[in-house]
Amino acid sequence: MNSFWNNNISLLSERFPSLVELYKDYISSFSAQADSTVQKNDFWHIFEAKNGSPTAEDISITPPVRLHSSYNPEREAFNAVTNQNVLEKQTAVFYGCGLGYHLIQLADFLETNKIDKKIILIEPQPEYFFAALSVLDWAPVFRIEKLVLAIGCPAESLMPLLENSDHINIGGEGVSNSYFFEVPAFTAHAQDYFNTVKTLIYRNKTKNDINAATYKKFSKLWIRNSKKNLDKIQSCSTVNNFLAEISETETATATRTTAPARTDCLIVAAGPSLQNILPYLSELKKRLIIICVETALHSMLRQNVQPDFIIITDPQYYAYRHLAGLSAPQSTLICPLSVYPAVFRFKCRQILLCSDFFPISTFFEQQLGAFGNLGAGGSVASSAWNLAYMLKAKNIYFAGLDLSFPSKQTHIKGSSAEQTFHTRSTRLTPAEKAGCGSMFGANPEYGVSYSGQKVLTDSRMKMFAWWFESRIAACPEVKTYSLCSESLMIPGVEFFDVKTLLEESVDEKNMSTETVKAVSSHETAGADNKSLTKNNKVAVCTPLYLQNLKTLTSLVNTAVEKCIIGGDSLEAELKDIERQLSQNPLSEIIRLAYPSEKELEEIPAQQKKLYIYQKLQKELKLYNS
Repeated sequence: MNSFWNNNISLLSERFPSLVELYKDYISSFSAQADSTVQKNDFWHIFEAKNGSPTAEDISITPPVRLHSSYNPEREAFNAVTNQNVLEKQTAVFYGCGLGYHLIQLADFLETNKIDKKIILIEPQPEYFFAALSVLDWAPVFRIEKLVLAIGCPAESLMPLLENSDHINIGGEGVSNSYFFEVPAFTAHAQDYFNTVKTLIYRNKTKNDINAATYKKFSKLWIRNSKKNLDKIQSCSTVNNFLAEISETETATATRTTAPARTDCLIVAAGPSLQNILPYLSELKKRLIIICVETALHSMLRQNVQPDFIIITDPQYYAYRHLAGLSAPQSTLICPLSVYPAVFRFKCRQILLCSDFFPISTFFEQQLGAFGNLGAGGSVASSAWNLAYMLKAKNIYFAGLDLSFPSKQTHIKGSSAEQTFHTRSTRLTPAEKAGCGSMFGANPEYGVSYSGQKVLTDSRMKMFAWWFESRIAACPEVKTYSLCSESLMIPGVEFFDVKTLLEESVDEKNMSTETVKAVSSHETAGADNKSLTKNNKVAVCTPLYLQNLKTLTSLVNTAVEKCIIGGDSLEAELKDIERQLSQNPLSEIIRLAYPSEKELEEIPAQQKKLYIYQKLQKELKLYNS
C-alpha cells in the first residue's frame, strides 16, 4: 500500500500540480500513515475480498454500506464499465468512486483498446479521494489524456466542466453525450450534494432537449431568414462594437472621482404586473437604462416612454408583429441575423446585431469578429439580463417579468400579445380560449410570489426561473431585484419597492449610466460605423461560406454512400470523414442537426450510422436550396 500511495501522489503531482497544492494538508495527513502496512481512516472499514483484493464498506453512515464486491471487486467493476451504453458515450462521469475500481478498470480497458474518451470524477469530500489513492494503483487513470478531477468543487461550478469540450466531434458534447455512473454506495456520504448535482444535470438535459426541439421546429425558418438578412451585416453595427465604444468613451471622459463606474438597468417584460409600474416609467428612465423585450414595447410607447434598448430574438413572424406599425426613433434595437426580415425596417435610432447560435451567423462571426453573445436562457428576458450584465450593471431591476399568471392573466392588458388574441378570436375560438391554452398548456402548478401568495405558473416558466437563479448565483457582484410583488419568486432575486427606487435623486446618476445613454443616443450606423472596417469583408466571406457548405455536403454524401456499400474498412473511413466534418468551419450544422438520443434508440445498431448521415444529408439540402 505504501508504494501505491507514493506512486499515485507522484503521478497526481505531475498531472494536477494545482490540485496537489490546494489539498496539501490532506496529502500530508495521509502521508503520515505511509509507513503503516494498513491505511486507516474514520469512514472506511477496509478488508480482504475472497480473491485477495482489498474491498471496503463505508462506516460513516448508518447502516454501513458495502462499496464493492466481497468476492471479486475487479470483475464487478469491469462488467459495469465495459457495457455498450458506456462505450457509445464520449464522456464517462463518476459520482464518487469508492476505492476506485470502476475508474481503474475503465481506464485500463480504454488504454488497451485505444479508445478516446473523457473521464470526469466528481467527489465533494477530498479525504475520500485521497483515501482511495492509498489503497489501489491508480496509474491507468492518470494516463488518461482527458481526465478531469472535480474534487471538492461546488455543485454549481460543475456544469461548465460537463458542457465544455476539448475538441469538436460529430454528435456534440456535454451532458447529452455522457454516461453517468450512479452507484448508491459511492454517493451515500454526500447525498445532498449529489442530489443537487443530479438536479442541475437534469435541468441542463431538459434545456438541451428544448433547444433541440426548437431547432427542429424552426430550422427552416432560421435558414430562410438568415440567408435573406446577410446584406444587413454591412449596414448594422454589433453589440460588441457598441460596448467597445462605451469603454472608449468612459476612458476618454474619466473624472477624478475614485468611485467605480456603475450602471443600473431596468428590464421591462410584458407580464400582467407591468400595469402597476407603467405610471412610473418616465421617472424611472431618468435614473435607469431601460431594456425592453419586444412584447412590452407597445405598452411602453402608450406611456410615451421610449426604452434605451429593445431586444427581439424570436425568428417568427408573430414576434415581428410586436414591432409592426410602431416606431421608437430614440431607441436602439438589438437582434440576431435570423429574425424575420421585416424587423430591419423598424424605425429606430440604430440596429445592433447580436450573436446567433445558428450556423450561418456563427460562420460570419468567425470571419468578421463576434457580434456579441447575449446567451440563451429560453426567453428574450434572459438575453436582456445578459445585456445589462455586459453593460456592467451593479443593480438590475425587473418589471413585468412574472413567469406566472397573476390574477389568471397571461400578459399586461393592452399589450400586442393580448391584442393578437382578440384579433384572431372567432365565435368558436374566443380570446379567452387562447389565454387558457397559454395558462394550462405546459403542466400548470402553483408557485410562490414575492408577497408570499400562491400564484399559478407552469413547467416552462419554472425552467426560465431556474436559468435566472443559476445565472444570478454565478454573478454575485450583480444584485437583481423585482419591482413587482405579484411575480413568481426567483431565488437570488429580492423584491424592491418602486417608490423607494424613485426616492433616489436624478442628480445621483453615475458616470457609467450617463455614458451608455450618451453612446446609444447618437447615430453609429452607416458610413461612420466602425464595424465596416471588418464588415467590408462580407463580399469575400460569402464565397468562402458557399465553398465550405459545398465541402460539407460532399463529405456527408460520401458517408451515406460508404454506409450503403459497407465493408471492413467502413469504420476507419467514417472516422476520417468525421474528422474532416469537425474541422469544417460550418461543423455547427452537423452538431445541431444530429439526431437525439431518444431518436437513435429506435434505430437498429447496424443502421444507426446510415440513418445519421441520411438525416444530415436532408438537413444540408435546406442550406443548398
